[in-house]
Amino acid sequence: MGKSTLAVLAATTALATPIHAATFKALFSDQTTDQVVFAADLNNDGDANDAGETRVFFDATNASGLAAPTGNVFQLTQSQNGDVFVGDGDTDTVYRLRDLNGNDTAQDAGEASVWFSSHNANGFALQTANGVAVGGDGAIYIVEADTLGNPAGDVVYRTEDLNGDGDANDIGESAIWLDLGALDPSSSPFEITFDGNAAFIADTAGGTPRIYRAEDSDGSGSVDMTEVVEYVPQGDAPFALALSASDGDLFAQDLFTDGLIKFTDLDGNGLIDVTSEAFDIWSPVGILDGAIFDFVIDGDRGLVPSNEFNDNDQIVALFDLNGDGDFFDAGETQTFLSFADQGTFPQRPRSVTFYSSVAPIPLPASALLLIGALGGLGVWRKRSGV
Repeated sequence: MGKSTLAVLAATTALATPIHAATFKALFSDQTTDQVVFAADLNNDGDANDAGETRVFFDATNASGLAAPTGNVFQLTQSQNGDVFVGDGDTDTVYRLRDLNGNDTAQDAGEASVWFSSHNANGFALQTANGVAVGGDGAIYIVEADTLGNPAGDVVYRTEDLNGDGDANDIGESAIWLDLGALDPSSSPFEITFDGNAAFIADTAGGTPRIYRAEDSDGSGSVDMTEVVEYVPQGDAPFALALSASDGDLFAQDLFTDGLIKFTDLDGNGLIDVTSEAFDIWSPVGILDGAIFDFVIDGDRGLVPSNEFNDNDQIVALFDLNGDGDFFDAGETQTFLSFADQGTFPQRPRSVTFYSSVAPIPLPASALLLIGALGGLGVWRKRSGV
């Protein structure tokens, strides 16, 4: 068979390969089982409903000794280095998870730790970690939603581990990056997402929702009032609890319709101020019938978890197969995980994110040399009869 024939066959095979859930892995929080769950289509049949395709990624049985860390997980996100950050509303803590042995869980000893909590040395409150996101600078940004009437609440914290001890609870490792209460005393913020160095924050603000855009343009370490705008202003913004951003586009969920909207600043003025800059891109009508509190979109793919009224909770995968910028067309919404089909998950999916598996961390060269030397010593002793 000639090279040209092989090339044609390879191209034909590539064209015939369907785009489906086998192209990604996911994490989601389950508020009934109180767990963070890993899900992936391992047999390429288009879903994660088969045996071995879901596993507990993190819960109260972790060997790191963290008690009840997943009772009410609001937010999940993964950093570029593979760390997963979990914002839990029961313990009011953000945890860092790191899969050290490459088994797609963070249940083993030393794989989970507290990243940020109210016990931080700077004295910042953390009452409700409604949003957690990785910024363009690699820092972890946390939305603190005031639920106790704290006059210093409703802020975005910027957190980073400066001393390498695995958390951001030490002096100087956290700071108020954006004071949302100063913008509006009725602030009630939810999710935060980044596109490059620009942050977008959903704020329901006492029933007058808006979506802010904030960027630390001068590098001062915080956002002043000249560096934040109502990107989608009051009167135009949906009542959104969830956001996602990708390639210059902002995506928001409408709580009342459960549909997804794309916002694109077509005229480059830094605002969504004309109707042509907002597009409906997906609707659950005829597909799902439940409550949706989160979603994620990355380019031409997405995930949407739904708490179904018939108790057959689901996570659906979205694919823009024809490149028209939406997920309305035939075959563009596919069932990724279904309780009726899988039998255990999901039971009440809340937050969802795409996940990239982490390679096991190798032993340092010195450790390998030591192991080799000890092995050699054992052989020598055996042969010498020592």
